Amino acid sequence: MATDPVCGMKVDEKNPQAQIQFAGRKYYFCSEECRKEFEADPNEYLETAAA
Repeated sequence: MATDPVCGMKVDEKNPQAQIQFAGRKYYFCSEECRKEFEADPNEYLETAAA
């Protein structure tokens, strides 16, 4: 299971609602809304995910 970097929900990597490749890594999302929010400001969520 992956963690949605926007909302923190657990996401099944085999059946995500949305995913994106960014900076050489795949990110999985619970919804298109979270994916769009991530795309709008990925650095905000990368800092949160790294903390």
